[in-house]
Amino acid sequence: MQYADIIAREADSLPVEKQAEVLDFIEFLKARQSRATTPMTITEIEAFFRSFKVDTSDYKFDRGEANAR
Repeated sequence: MQYADIIAREADSLPVEKQAEVLDFIEFLKARQSRATTPMTITEIEAFFRSFKVDTSDYKFDRGEANAR
């Protein structure tokens, strides 16, 4: 018996709400796997940081200050 068959059989014994959680977890694993093999594009990175709505346009990196911490 293959893993897919075992997973299907085990999931079938769960309530519908828990089956949905199993499906969500599978989707999470697939997304994590594709991210690990496919680097994010500049557009995706910019969209990620825009979601925080923080203005960093005046930010100046100071290596000495960072190393002093």
